[in-house]
Formats: sequence, structure tokens, C-alpha cells
Amino acid sequence: MDTITKEITLQTITAQAGDIADLLTGASVAADKGKNAIDSLAAVYLSATGNTVKACASDRYRLIAGVLTVEGEGELSPSAIRLGDVKNILAAIKSEKVARDITFTRAGDSLSVAIGGTSLTVQLGTGTFPPYEHLIPSESVAVGEISFNPSYMADFGKVPTSKVSKFNKAGAMLTMEFSGERKPIKVTIPHDTITWAALLMPMRVNK
Repeated sequence: MDTITKEITLQTITAQAGDIADLLTGASVAADKGKNAIDSLAAVYLSATGNTVKACASDRYRLIAGVLTVEGEGELSPSAIRLGDVKNILAAIKSEKVARDITFTRAGDSLSVAIGGTSLTVQLGTGTFPPYEHLIPSESVAVGEISFNPSYMADFGKVPTSKVSKFNKAGAMLTMEFSGERKPIKVTIPHDTITWAALLMPMRVNK
């Protein structure tokens, strides 16, 4: 009997494990963790083109995307890594006592992760992360007042930032920019190697 086989193209990226840990940790802050979370939003989307690696997530109220520049080049189509698997990857990175590179290899809907003597394979989600670049305000405007969920804003403090300088005991400072009463709030988060793009949606208040 003749059979039809489909050739699977392997996609691979390699980066410093510490940078990937920050990238996944920061993006996962905005992933949907609610009791009725939508599967496609309860994930971090990891992708790479050339020497750029990106991770992004959103629960529709917050959005966090990080872009990391790496030395080598690779290709990884947007891969939905569920939050449970993100935790396992971060645990694998933490278990390595020596700073190492981490390699992701995608074959179809499976993503293999290798770091030092540790390797694991995760089954990717089927979701597609929506375009978000057009939502990032290009300029700020004066706003009389704006309402937002303080818990959501506090969560941005969990995103990894630049290392604390001995001259800055308070650590990295976040900056908020307003683009209108009902438009996304842009949050600037400094980091040594990652460029963060973060948004917080304002709340509607019935008066």
C-alpha cells in the first residue's frame, strides 16, 4: 500500500538562558490566568526571525511583548507555549547552576527545549496571537483623568527590568504614557537586553 508522508521542517533558535528566562517571565505576566481563561490567551507566544526573538502575551486587558537580539540567526514561527509548560521551561533554566545557552527546536506542533543536560518537549497550543503593533500609541496626550485596575498596574512590576544600580537603590522605574481617556496606556519598562512593549487598557466608569 502506498502512503503519503508529509515532510516536517525543523525550526531552531538558540539564545542565552538568562535572557530567555526574563523574556518568558515578563510576557507571562500578561497571559490569561483566570478561572475561565481562553486557551489561546493562557499562553506565551514565542517566535524568532533572523537574530531577533520575541515573546508576547495578553489577557485582553494587558499586553506585554519583549524583543531580544541574539548573536546567531534562527527561525521560529509563532509558538503558543501554555503557562504550565512555561513554568517547566523556567524551572529547567533555574536548575542549571552555570549560565548556558538554551535551544528551542520546533517540529510541527511540538517544541523541544534543551539546556545543559536537561531536555523536555511540549505540545504547542493552536492559538494565533493577534496583531498588536497598531495599538501602541505613537504619541502621548494630556488626560484629565483615567481609571485603571490597580492590580493590573502592579503586575507590571513583576516584569524583569534592568539590574539595580548601586546608585539607584529603588531599582528600575516604569513610565506611563497616556494617549486618551479610553485608549491604551503605554508602559515603558527598561531592561539591559530586552525591549519591552507593554499596554494597559483603561476601565470604563459609569457616572
